Amino acid sequence: MVHDYYEKRVRDIISERRERIDKLKTRKDALAYVKKVKTAVEKSFGLFPKKTPLKAVVTGKNEYNGYSIEKVIFESRPDFYVTGNLYMPKVKKGKVPCVLGLCGHSNEGKACDAYQSFCQGLALRGFAVFIIDPISQGERKQFYPEEGEVPGLCAGHNLMGNQMALIDDFFGSWRVWDGIRGLDYLLSRPEVDTSRVGVTGNSGGGTLSTYVTALDPRVTMAAPSCFICSYLANLENELPSDAEQNPPGIIAAGLDQVDLLLCYAPRPTLILGQHDDFFDARFTRQSGADLKKIHTLLGSKNTADVFIGPRGHGYFQENREAMYAWFMKHAGIKASSKETDIAVIEEQKLHVTSSGGVREKKSKRVFEITAERAGSLSGKNKALSTEKLKKTAEALLSISKSSGVPHYKALRWAGGTDESLNKRVTFAVETENGIQVAVSTYGPQSLSMHFPAGKVNLYVGNTSSYDDIHSIKEINEMTKNKIPLVAVEPRGLGQSLSTTCGSTEFFEPYGADYLYASTAEMLGESYLGRRVYDVMRVMDCLKGNGVEDIELIGRGLGSIIVVFAALLHKSGPQVKIINYLPSYRLIAESPVYKWPLSSLLRGVLKHFDLPDVYKALGRKLTKENPWGPDMQLLK
Repeated sequence: MVHDYYEKRVRDIISERRERIDKLKTRKDALAYVKKVKTAVEKSFGLFPKKTPLKAVVTGKNEYNGYSIEKVIFESRPDFYVTGNLYMPKVKKGKVPCVLGLCGHSNEGKACDAYQSFCQGLALRGFAVFIIDPISQGERKQFYPEEGEVPGLCAGHNLMGNQMALIDDFFGSWRVWDGIRGLDYLLSRPEVDTSRVGVTGNSGGGTLSTYVTALDPRVTMAAPSCFICSYLANLENELPSDAEQNPPGIIAAGLDQVDLLLCYAPRPTLILGQHDDFFDARFTRQSGADLKKIHTLLGSKNTADVFIGPRGHGYFQENREAMYAWFMKHAGIKASSKETDIAVIEEQKLHVTSSGGVREKKSKRVFEITAERAGSLSGKNKALSTEKLKKTAEALLSISKSSGVPHYKALRWAGGTDESLNKRVTFAVETENGIQVAVSTYGPQSLSMHFPAGKVNLYVGNTSSYDDIHSIKEINEMTKNKIPLVAVEPRGLGQSLSTTCGSTEFFEPYGADYLYASTAEMLGESYLGRRVYDVMRVMDCLKGNGVEDIELIGRGLGSIIVVFAALLHKSGPQVKIINYLPSYRLIAESPVYKWPLSSLLRGVLKHFDLPDVYKALGRKLTKENPWGPDMQLLK
């Protein structure tokens, strides 16, 4: 259900985009489209920080056959260190063209075989290449074993990226900024020609190549590999992406991935893909066609192309050679694109630091800066009136206005009964088009086609209300009370948990819950907000069908949902939360945490925190047994 809901929404937007592309007929049309794209992209990525001194240092230089490698370290932000290798051709006739190399998801970063290979290949063809380690890769590790569990590479990216949402920041912008500052260093070198500037990378590096192409006017040619596809295709194929690959509001703006390559069209751009990539090559080809059309309308027929290699995901030789040919063509270099004489270098020999890590420089870590910003916002925020708090929460949660009583149906047989738990009937409440929320009743005998009358307790569990009722003694006891218990499973929880993404484990870092939360981010809305909306509409349904009084009860993830429902619903109900999160700031200050993206609220710490909601609810709120960042009892 949830997958179909989001797939339809994204398909509708991408279909509208297709219609706009098809209607482009003139240069004026194309210019207007490019202008709109550029504005939307800049809005999505937000403001970048002020440029500060790079304080670049060359820590060593190695000589090889046909090129040299300089080991460079610089600060993209104060005390935030970036390590990189500068490949310089030995034979130079005047200033040389240059390329910024950006890495995909390899633990060794710049030392990955495929990335070394394209750097050597370009240097041997007369290009200077500066390749940098991404955050938490290569020499820029962010998590240390002695501090606790070290998450995997991609999971670590998401930990840093998800908590950034709380302060309305975007991990992709951090990654782009490192690239922009890397370009600052590259272009500061007297050997390079600043009028011939390329950018390339594969996978996550393809993402970053696309972003730098979109956001830096100094780039004159681009070749992103194994990234450009379609947001729709990735959703259809149940393919979640890292936090940096989900720009906030980008789909809501009517854009697809290839549009980011149009911000400075008709800049020479080669889209690279693979025939058997999990990024569907059909959509890569279509993206290339869109790019070519707009370049042609802008009077530049030969500045856009697409190359699909014969293999699976990766920057393999065929794609590297296509990139060499493209860059040589647009840099005015005549040489063979056939790759030879590549010799992979031992990782340690490429280290910029003596220890193999920026820790020796006491480099700040991403989550430390996020924690600092969260603390600063907490000190600056003014207390909001209850009415202002409600309006702000409503906006951040993307709660739309609704009226009337939602439709429901009784699942007389599909819902099942359980006499040991006094389970009576399961209903499906249509909270919006495409979403039906399971609502099960427990307690005193009720009619099979109707909700209980009078007073009810409405329960939202941690990941499943049904599971909580079966396994948590305190919740189980509620089924034996005289007051009926109404257990609600908002979208994506409990009975509506999707089995997409190859896992039924709710907290899987790249599971269904994360996929839809990140999709909602790109749709410019809150997945948490849609769950709050589900509960509020169930309340409307109950109120419109004989229920006079509702007390909300929530546990774990459900506690966040019900406190916002209690704050915003017109009935102003009593609410009890168990195993609740004391504050969002607690997550913002924790390097490792378990609360998922679907429980976080973008931008909330710029305005208020959960204690402000708790205070506004006053005596209507009861709290029990708080959980910490690890979703265990807080000590």
